[in-house]
Formats: sequence, C-alpha cells, structure tokens
Amino acid sequence: MKGKLYGVGVGPGDPELITIKAKRILEAVQYIAVPKTSMDKESVALSIARKAIADEKPVIELVFPMSCNGKLLEASWEDASAQLKHTLDRGMDIAFITLGDPTVYSTYMYMHKNLSRQGYDTRIIPGITSFCASAARAGVSLGEGSESIAVIPGAFEDAELRHILKSFDNIIIMKAAKSLDKIKGCLTDEGMADRAVVVSRCGFDDELVTFGIDTACQSDLSYFTTMIIKKGGVG
Repeated sequence: MKGKLYGVGVGPGDPELITIKAKRILEAVQYIAVPKTSMDKESVALSIARKAIADEKPVIELVFPMSCNGKLLEASWEDASAQLKHTLDRGMDIAFITLGDPTVYSTYMYMHKNLSRQGYDTRIIPGITSFCASAARAGVSLGEGSESIAVIPGAFEDAELRHILKSFDNIIIMKAAKSLDKIKGCLTDEGMADRAVVVSRCGFDDELVTFGIDTACQSDLSYFTTMIIKKGGVG
C-alpha cells in the first residue's frame, strides 16, 4: 500500500499556533518534506515544526527556485514529485510542511495536484495564516459587516494595486517588503498612508509591528512581512 502525502500548515512562526491536528500528523508520519529555495538555506517551516514535536524525523529536502521561468519551475515540481513518490511507493507517509496554510500561495499545492492526478492519497491540514496572526497581533479586524477583503502577493504592477485599493475595503499584501516603495507611493497618492499595519516575522522572537507606511519604510523588514490596509482606518 502506498503512503499518504499530507500538506501541513505550521502557522506563521509561533510553534504554539500549530494546530492539534497538525501536531498529531507530524508525530505520526515517517518523513517530513520541506521546501527550500536552495540546499544551503535553512527551512523556517522546519524550525517551527521541530519545536512542536518531540522526536526527530527524517527530512526530505525539496528545492524550488525563486524564479518566474515556467519551464524551470515545472522541472523542479516534477523532480520534487519524483522524490516524494519514491518514499510514498514504499508505504511511508510524508508531511510536506508549509508556513501558514497550504492553500495560500504555497508550493505544496503543486505537489498535491500533481500526485493526486497520479492516484496518490493527498490530504491538506490547514494552518493559521500569517495575515490572520498579524491582524490578531496588531489588534485589528480583517473584515467587519459587509466589508470586502482582498489578499494579494507582494509582486504586482502599480496599476493593479491602485485598482485593488479602489475596489476593496481591506487589502492584505503578503511578502510586502519587496514592494514597499511602490506601496508607499500608491497609499500616499490615495491619502491612505496612515491606514496600513505592517507586521514582520509574525510570531518569531524578533517580530516587529508598525502602524503607518512611513514608519514601516524606516524599519528593517524581513522577507516574511505582511501588510494590512484598511480604508476605514486602523485605529
């Protein structure tokens, strides 16, 4: 019998935010798979998971390059799928861990769809997203009453962001640090510079919470930075 592949969300950073079900799966599987941008980099998701489970598990390291090259990405997905299949075909269960939730901008979903089509048993264990944890940490709501919400990645064109700012009440930008100057320009033009909350490395020891885009631009922000923009104000 083939093993099962679980996509397990380990939350944004604080190991206490790992769900009971995720912890149970992590303790039950024989292997943990971790996505990495290169072999010489540590996995943030793995560092979180190891604080939540008692025993060490064998780790399958899967490299997914940070690239917009479609062919390069597809090749990495196929290579990763082959590595996972090698273990699954031996009847071993694998937990593919991701930051936040596996269904939100996660590499896991490529593995999930690919292996599901090939008849493997694939399951998703949800996790707490960075934007939910960031909102809680900052003490703001993501949506109230009939407010609309947009969740977008940090890579976008200037015109796209301006359109979204006009179309939604609350906007969440994930991995926002790389587009900070562009965001500042848009918010300033729209008179919304004071309506942003920025949380960097939410749940980690060096977590940083700032209010207002000007303050954020003066801060040392991590790649793991989430911005919440509220038209009605963050106060």
